[in-house]
Amino acid sequence: MADIKILEHSEILATIPQGLPFVFVDRAEISNNSANGSYTITGNEVFMPGHFPDRPIFPASIMVEALGQLAIAYIMHVYAEKSVDKRSVYFIKSEDVHCKRKCLPDDCLNMVVRVIRVREPLIVFSGEIKVLDEVALKVSSLTLSFSTAR
Repeated sequence: MADIKILEHSEILATIPQGLPFVFVDRAEISNNSANGSYTITGNEVFMPGHFPDRPIFPASIMVEALGQLAIAYIMHVYAEKSVDKRSVYFIKSEDVHCKRKCLPDDCLNMVVRVIRVREPLIVFSGEIKVLDEVALKVSSLTLSFSTAR
C-alpha cells in the first residue's frame, strides 16, 4: 500500500470490532507502516461522570484502548486482501506505558501507532498520543493478534 487511506468515523465504526459508546477514534489515516488518528474528548463519555466527579479526567487505560483501536483499523486495511475477521483481533499486551499529561474534555487526542514487527498472527506497535504538541501518553509496545482467511 503506497497511498494513505483516510477513514472517517462511520468507516471506523464499520471496520473495528468495538461499537458505540466504546469507540475512541474519530478519524484515521493509514499508511504502509503506521496510522495516525484523532479523538476529541467530549466529556459525555459514559465513564466520565465517575472519573472523577466534578473533575472529569480521561483515563489513561482508555487512551491505550484508543491506540489499540487505531492499530486494529491499521490491521483491517493493510491486511484486507487476507480477509482478516475483525472478531479475531485481540489485545495481547502493552509494555512501558507512560502517562505524561491529564486529558480533559475538549482535548483532541492526536494518536500515532507504528509497526515494530509482524510475525503472524501477532503484530507489535509502538504508540503515542499528543494534545497539541504535548505528549500525553507513550507506549513502547502494544501487541495484538489476528487471524486471516488465507
